[in-house]
Parts: sequence; C-alpha cells; structure tokens
Amino acid sequence: MATVEPRWDEAGDGAAAAAPPVRIAGLRRRLALSLLGLTIAAATFQGLCFWALEYWIERDSLISLLSRELDYMIETDALPSTEPPGVGSLRQRYYRSDQTTLLNPEIAALEPGWHGDVTIAGRRHLVLVRELGGGERAYLAYDSRRLQVRGKRQLLSFLFGLAVVVVIALWGAQRLAREALMPLAGLVRQIRALDPEQRGPRLVAVGDPDLNVISDALNAYMARLDAVIERERVFSSAASHELRTPLTVIRGAVELLEAGAPDPKRPLARISRAVAQAQADLDALLALGRLREAPPSRVLDLEGLLLEWADLDDTTTTRLQWRLAPLRLIASPGSVHVIFSNLLRNAVRAAGPNGEVIVELGDNALRVIDDGPGIPPNELPLVFESHFRGRDGGTGIGLYVARTLARRHDWQLSLNNREGGGAVAELRF
Repeated sequence: MATVEPRWDEAGDGAAAAAPPVRIAGLRRRLALSLLGLTIAAATFQGLCFWALEYWIERDSLISLLSRELDYMIETDALPSTEPPGVGSLRQRYYRSDQTTLLNPEIAALEPGWHGDVTIAGRRHLVLVRELGGGERAYLAYDSRRLQVRGKRQLLSFLFGLAVVVVIALWGAQRLAREALMPLAGLVRQIRALDPEQRGPRLVAVGDPDLNVISDALNAYMARLDAVIERERVFSSAASHELRTPLTVIRGAVELLEAGAPDPKRPLARISRAVAQAQADLDALLALGRLREAPPSRVLDLEGLLLEWADLDDTTTTRLQWRLAPLRLIASPGSVHVIFSNLLRNAVRAAGPNGEVIVELGDNALRVIDDGPGIPPNELPLVFESHFRGRDGGTGIGLYVARTLARRHDWQLSLNNREGGGAVAELRF
C-alpha cells in the first residue's frame, strides 16, 4: 500500500507597509537647495583657494624681490633714505641703524628677519631687517598700501563673482530639479489616478530607468494585491459552493428526524459526518486564502474515504462504478474531499440521469470518468478558469478551486476528453 506525502507550497505574498504620499514640490525644493548649496560651496572653496594661492605667490615674490634688493644695496653701499618711512610717495626706503633720527621706534625695535604688517605713520609696511656685523643693521621698508587695495579689489571681485554664481546656480538648480523630478511627478499622477475599485490597471513606464524600477515594483505589488483580492473573492464563492452539500445532508437528516425516523442513529450519524466534513472543507478553503498556512494533514485511507464522500443526492440516478485499489495519502482531508466532490459532481452532471461515472483509484492517482458528451475543444483550455461555465451548467468555481488546492499540494490535476465520448479527470499525487 503506497503512502504519498505532499509538498506544501510555502511561498507567500509579503504585504508592504503603506507609504506616505510623496510631495513633489517639497522634494523639488530640497533638491534645488542641495544643488545650490553644493555649487556655492564649490565656488567659494575654489575662489578662496585661488585667492590664497595668489596672495602667497605675490607675498613670496615680494619677499624674494626685497631680499635681493636689500642685498644689492648692502653690497653697493647704497646711500640710505633721508626721509622717514610713511612720508612721500616712495613705496620702498632703505635705512641703516646709525640713522637714529629717521628710524621709527617700531622699526628700530625689530629683530633681524622678515616682518609683515608693521604700522608706521598710519600706514602698513613690510620690513626686512638684515644684520651687518659689529652691531650694525640694515632696514628695507616697503609700503604695502597698494597690496591692501589690490586685496580689497580681489575680495570684491570674488564676492561679485560668487553672487553671479549664486544667481546662475539658483536658476540652474531649479531647472535641473524640475526636469529631474518630472518623471517622478508623472508617476505620482498615475498612482493618484488609480481606481481602487478596478483590478488590473498597471503603471506605465515613465522613461527613466531608475524610476522604472519603482513602477515595476509597484506593478508587481499590485499584481500580488489583485491575486490576494481574487483569492478572497474565490474563497467566499467556494465556501458557499462547498458547504451546500453538507448543509443539504444536514437538512435531509433533520427532516427524517422530524418525520420520526424509526432509527434516529442513522440521521444523527449523517449530521455528524456532514459537520465534520464541513469543518475539514472550511480548513482547506481557509488555507486557500492564506498561502503561508497549511491545513492540518493526517494519514488518509482513500479507498474507504472515497466511498464515504460519495454521498450523492437520493434523487440522483447516475450509476457509479468503483475501481479502487488501496492507497494511503498524507494530506489534508478537506483538500482531498473538495477536489473529489467537485470532480464527482461535474462527472455526474455531465453523464446525466441515465449515464455512468467510473471512479478509479490506483497508481498514485485518482480518476473520475464519465460517459457524457465530453468537452468542446475550444472550452477545454478554459475549464479550470475562475467562473468559467460550460454548456453543462454549474457555478464555474468548483474546478478552479480544485486545481488551486491541487497545486498547493504539488499535485497534478488534468481534465481531458476520452475516446468514445465522455471526459476523464485525473488527480495525480
């Protein structure tokens, strides 16, 4: 006796957290301000670097020039200046330490070496002091007013250039932010235009590869959401469809009890079986709507259960023929019952009142065969679709539910016409 263990599909749909609405205007403003800030920072840094580079180059050049000039004056024993520093228009003056009447106290107190920003007579000077030996020193004073004026002009030029850069950067940042976020704004408009009552609409690609990733993710999420809604809708339809049979059995048993059945144990047993079967069917149908949850399974003796589950209406005149071999299966009884009852009802309906239905069990498969007119070739690919109704009537939900449950257990369910007329439904475990 074979025992078949099913593989339950654990794949599920992850529900994403609802995202807050995107405010494009605020995002555009932040992006524009970021671009503007980066541009201003870059322009300021570059301007300061150029200004510092020019300042130090000019200062080093001036120091080198004054040093060579002082060396030349010392070597040629040039005559010192006869006017005190800070007087007249001369920018450069040469003094010796013996000129005590001309040397300012600020200059006389300086040690040998280079001294910058020495204020003499209200003017700022650069002073170079050289030790000559014997306690004698040479002084070269350079009036740096022109350097200060040029520095101020450079600063004003830098500020003016920075202001121009700010204006251009502000215009460019707003334009770039608007163009960069235009596809996102179009995507937001599409999302806002979606109708939650309609299933199937999808977002159109906006032309930006980066944003297309978002639209593809949203489309995939909406597809999963549509599948969840479809499962809920199918569950409600399947529940009403599958519970009709046990309710009919219970109603018939209650009528027998009310009529005073000579043996009340039989109607009560039928009610008990119908209630248990309804509970098992509900467990299977609930799992149909919850992909991560499997219904409870146990070892099933299909040979005996199929005979018990074939509890047709008393008015049914279709002949049933059983060809059963022992088969044990580890599965949810509700799932197997829902699949088998749907296949049996469809076969009885197709065979008609004077027809015959054969139920075969063996070789790890269950087959339900009828001798009805068969299925039109154009309808055969559609029989497992939701709410498809063939010419033999029905609700259009039974085979869809049966196939869904079979796939959940990794079983194969097929329905084909057979030679000589009729159809054969096969459930392979």
